[in-house]
Amino acid sequence: MATNGSIRPNPYTPGAGDRPRALVGRSDQLALAESVRSQLESGYSANSLIYVGLRGVGKTVLLKEIAARFARAGWYAPYLELRRGLAVDAALAGVADRFADQLRPGAKLTRSVREMLGRGGGLQLIGSGATIGAGRSRPTYEELAKLLARLASAASKDGLGVALIVDEMQAISLASLGALVQVTQELRDGLPFALIGAGLPHLPSYMAKAATYTERFRYESTDNLHDLDARAAILEPATAEEVDWEEDALTKVVAAGAGYPYFLQLYAFEAWNVAARSGRIQMITLSDVMAAEPVAKRQIEAGVYGVRFEATTEPERKYLVSMAALMDVETDRVRSGDVARALHREISAVSPTRDALIRKGVIHAPEHGLLAFSIPGFWQYVSRRHLAED
Repeated sequence: MATNGSIRPNPYTPGAGDRPRALVGRSDQLALAESVRSQLESGYSANSLIYVGLRGVGKTVLLKEIAARFARAGWYAPYLELRRGLAVDAALAGVADRFADQLRPGAKLTRSVREMLGRGGGLQLIGSGATIGAGRSRPTYEELAKLLARLASAASKDGLGVALIVDEMQAISLASLGALVQVTQELRDGLPFALIGAGLPHLPSYMAKAATYTERFRYESTDNLHDLDARAAILEPATAEEVDWEEDALTKVVAAGAGYPYFLQLYAFEAWNVAARSGRIQMITLSDVMAAEPVAKRQIEAGVYGVRFEATTEPERKYLVSMAALMDVETDRVRSGDVARALHREISAVSPTRDALIRKGVIHAPEHGLLAFSIPGFWQYVSRRHLAED
């Protein structure tokens, strides 16, 4: 709602991991998490649930929403983000202070956690030296399993459970991932314990290297938004502030955003700012969007495309340039064999470069033998940059 008169805050959130005002297009994914919670609360087992998708499609927002919903239901559901350059111990330290506070007062699980912390007990995520409390810095695998079993057992007496909500799972080493999976498998029988995670599209194959039975996990795709959901993501926050969108303006933003949640939020955010500066914010028009477009594009080129390109090595950049030159403009796909031939190399010789780009989330393999850029418009940016540098 408007705060007073014509003063209305910008309702769009083009930030990494920021929850949009309208969380649309994710009802199926949220329902799956709720089904896991319901199964476990009823005494049944449930498979681990892993969301996979490209960067920027809202996996972090989805996991945080799930963690919040589980916590509101009384579950012990710490959210943990693993990212390049951040060790697991640092990630756990960031959520330590919230552990006891998020639990339901008077629950047996709450008492169990607080007793553990009071005695200097620790909670560690596999082989990292991370602890909660003042316990030993490197508990063994058996100690971790015992601790989580104790928490889950206490939760079961309240008809509740324990969930580890783990983001960026591809950042965990194979050894740590294998240990985490093993703990999860041992606890899933007879105890209300769930592992709910997310990662890049190659995560299922990466997890298969850590443990063979991860093939029985539930992998749920988290894709770009369809046009109807994209429209809702733009319209609903504005409607809450009593602001309308001109149809042509809305169509323009939906097309420019290409279903990519961050782009949609960014274009809408900048268009709102243009309208607000004009002193007319009852309706966002096509002229507002056209004026905002260069600003949004500069931010995308510098903050999204440029950052990812600069993070690549010279061989990786050559691979990207070859991909862009061979790109099928109708499908936005290219054959990996064609890229190798363009580089005058055997496929096996360039596969380490390809795999490195996949791990970085710059490209992905939508089908066997086919490659695509992971962000809409990125291959055009690579082409433009290559021509400019030449």
